[in-house]
Amino acid sequence: MPQRSSLRFWLALVWLALVAGWAWWEYSHFSGLYRWLADWQIEKWGSYEQVWTALVPAFILAIPAFRVLRERELLNQASLIAGDDPVPILRRVRTGMLVCGIILALVAGGAYLTSQQLPDPSDPPATVDLAALGTAAPPTGSAIFAGAVPDTDRALQMDEAFRSRSADIDHQTLYVPVVAKGAARDAPVRFLIDRASYAFTDSKEAPRTNIFLADHMQGVLVENGLPADVVAAFERQGVPIARPHYLMTTNSVGGRQNYYIVAALAGFTAFILFLLSAIQSVSIARARRRRL
Repeated sequence: MPQRSSLRFWLALVWLALVAGWAWWEYSHFSGLYRWLADWQIEKWGSYEQVWTALVPAFILAIPAFRVLRERELLNQASLIAGDDPVPILRRVRTGMLVCGIILALVAGGAYLTSQQLPDPSDPPATVDLAALGTAAPPTGSAIFAGAVPDTDRALQMDEAFRSRSADIDHQTLYVPVVAKGAARDAPVRFLIDRASYAFTDSKEAPRTNIFLADHMQGVLVENGLPADVVAAFERQGVPIARPHYLMTTNSVGGRQNYYIVAALAGFTAFILFLLSAIQSVSIARARRRRL
């Protein structure tokens, strides 16, 4: 019975990891069930909740694992009430925390190291002349467009609203196709540039920031840099996106943002697990002293 309980415990942890990985994959690639739910919300209300669309299905799928973990906890409590030695139970819990913490620490380190291999926005920019480039692949990394014209008729604005105690903060990102001067504007979009702005919608003293697009545009050129949900939004407007496409992002961290998010979340969770493991070690030491 203890061996079966232990196997169910580890299978539950593996299942939780698989569910988390699946939810993150569908969220980052705007695919599968996540995309179906998002499209349904957009059709019904005109927008969708990014976080809840990912979390609710993941939570439902994780319920069987939560039940197994709860059963394991009840068995541990019953064992302690019966006067059994609590040290083996506490050690198994600590081992589980340490294993999960190490895995997440490796994920955080891998994400950060991968991000450092990407171009830095502070690098000297390469000039990308769209007319001279033709159909060739441009150099990625820090770059500046030359001879480029923003196609504002096919621009797409993505909105996010954040509520704080003092005001509503509205975050807008504008994605604008860019074409060479004199080029046709009905072909699949190959080059784009983004512009982001924050505005306090409740404050009259802080008017909305105007978005200015110059003939020469500078940032970090990222291959296939559009978020998957933005590609889908363009397609819903009848604007096809080429594959590959190139996004000139003006984000201060360039194309490293997603890696930084993964590294931060995984690193923070690993830190919490290591801290809980240390607390568990103190509990183990106390339990041993009480049994002496």
